[in-house]
Amino acid sequence: MKWHILGVGAIGGLFACRLQAGGCDVTLLSRHDGSPTRQLIMAGDPDTSHHFEQELTFGQAQDRTDAPIVHLLVCTKAWAVEDALRAITHRLSTESTVVILCNGMISAKRIAPAINGARLVWATTTAGCRRDEAGRLIPSGAGETHLGAHLPTGKAPGWFFGWEGGVPNCRWELEIRSTLLAKLAVNAVINPLTAIHRVTNGALLTAPLAEDTERLTREVQALLRAGGADQIAEALPARVTEVCSQTAKNHSSMRVDVERGRPTEIEAIAGWLLSEWVDEPPPSPFLRHLYQTIR
Repeated sequence: MKWHILGVGAIGGLFACRLQAGGCDVTLLSRHDGSPTRQLIMAGDPDTSHHFEQELTFGQAQDRTDAPIVHLLVCTKAWAVEDALRAITHRLSTESTVVILCNGMISAKRIAPAINGARLVWATTTAGCRRDEAGRLIPSGAGETHLGAHLPTGKAPGWFFGWEGGVPNCRWELEIRSTLLAKLAVNAVINPLTAIHRVTNGALLTAPLAEDTERLTREVQALLRAGGADQIAEALPARVTEVCSQTAKNHSSMRVDVERGRPTEIEAIAGWLLSEWVDEPPPSPFLRHLYQTIR
């Protein structure tokens, strides 16, 4: 089974290596690097090297590969998804499958023109990964990965066996939206606070930030309940504590983006909750303040 990976950051690189380990033929898509091959090194004892073919998505026509893409995994930042897909729209068709693995909620309506009739699948993962100074991929636990069709089909597609073979704790969900929403709710608490205060995830559980964490959690719970997601709201405090404890030394992606002066995914996380989730959201002054400050 052949997969193309669009967005080969730390998470994209991690999934490229995992899919290859599961027996998939993986090709990396690059905006700038015209090298025909690329090596990714996964840190371990010992390190493991993974070699991939690579194709350009931008540049002169003679430098690009325009062959059809059948299976595409998108791991870009949420704000970059549309533009990244537009560069390869001509390679997608109704015979293609596009898997979106990003933080936050992406509008299926907005990206529909860019996927050219392809089947759309959403994915979410608790796996973490970063790059060290040498460029090696440093995974932080196996995590759990969930996938599900935008238009539910009732069963996992045939290509899913490659994910099961290479991606730890991988599940196909018949209804993926609630899983995406639960992940977004946790991110809506952890990411803005760690970005504003420039702290690790674990710092949100201790003074002086524990009160802010509880306050923000209550606001997100109220938003969830306003949209009928009572079970996700009820589980949120325990889930925030669990994630902060398990990733206590980690830097959230939003914190890293803020520190490096890069665009963040605040719009796809807090912005979506405040403006897209329900027509009349309850007052959320703290979340709105964080959203406006970071954006």
